[in-house]
Amino acid sequence: MRKYIRQTALGIAIALLATFSILFFININDLLAQLAQFQLWLLLPIVGLKLINWILRYLEWHYFLHIINVHPVLRGETRPPSSEHQPATIRVQDSFILWMASLPFALSPGKIAEVLKALILKNMTQTPMARSTPIIFAERLIDGIAVVIIVGAVAALMPNAIFSAEVLDTNDIRTVIIAITAFMIGLITAAQFKPIAYFLIDAIGRVPLLSRFQAEIRTLYDSSNELTKLRHLLNTTLFGLGAYFSDCIGFYLILLGLGESPSATLFAQATFILGFSVIISAISAMPGGAGGREVTIAVMLSSIVGMSKDAVGAGVLLIGIFQIWLGVVVGILIGLAFYRRLFPPTLFQNIGQTAKLVARDHSFSASQHIQSEQV
Repeated sequence: MRKYIRQTALGIAIALLATFSILFFININDLLAQLAQFQLWLLLPIVGLKLINWILRYLEWHYFLHIINVHPVLRGETRPPSSEHQPATIRVQDSFILWMASLPFALSPGKIAEVLKALILKNMTQTPMARSTPIIFAERLIDGIAVVIIVGAVAALMPNAIFSAEVLDTNDIRTVIIAITAFMIGLITAAQFKPIAYFLIDAIGRVPLLSRFQAEIRTLYDSSNELTKLRHLLNTTLFGLGAYFSDCIGFYLILLGLGESPSATLFAQATFILGFSVIISAISAMPGGAGGREVTIAVMLSSIVGMSKDAVGAGVLLIGIFQIWLGVVVGILIGLAFYRRLFPPTLFQNIGQTAKLVARDHSFSASQHIQSEQV
């Protein structure tokens, strides 16, 4: 438990450092002057768009809970399954509190602290972590699909708005988009067909540096197979598209507030820049993509949109607040307000036992794989 909290705190600290590192390259007075000119009335729709993002992403979580046979209910209690025909239930209020309180966990290195979400759900509903942890993977997969679709659509429909900047290596940008798209298509294809997935997992087992993760990957795939079926991906991708599109509109409003003229070209640029920064942050080795996101946004605002240095700094700062820090602050506040509900004594009592069960499950999975190969 403390390990996950420390990892989250470390990720937050690194992300803060990356966000405010822009101050070292920009005159503070110029930055403050730029922020002072921001049209404050735009904050209301910007925050409203973020609320829409959260609601849509929560609906993804709500959808996935149904798949693992945990039924959110408006009335009733959060309780474990009472029989084979009476599945576990979780009050929508509890489910939403849990999801919102987990927002800061995404900043932990490798997003590993998000496992706490599955652990808390297990304590509430007795749902095995082997069934709930894959939801975290499924949520990230939906995020990736949505961003790739949005970025690819903008690049295809309005290429002149994106690839006209001479200071950018547009071939590199296209290569990244094509590579990520191919990776996502391959991942989705493998998820649909078990023989392909098992073939790839077995191939991983023959790579010296990756072989030790083979059992964990197989367990993750077996547990997430139902979640990643095409019919579920199609439904939840609609939520993902809506969530990321609302963020893109918010970024566009931020640019308007910083003095840019409204236009379809600016909206396309804002959408592409935000989406591409998410892609770069996803493949970054830093916690929460810190550094890669800020640098990508700064470089593209300067080269593609043509913003001044102080306006770029204000834009990076404001989109960081809108896209990351608002959720972190709200998540921490909700976690503190409902601490007893999320972290009751029974949770701490079960943490050690859960760790042992997870280790045993992984060992069992590995032994089963070895036996199947011998057969």
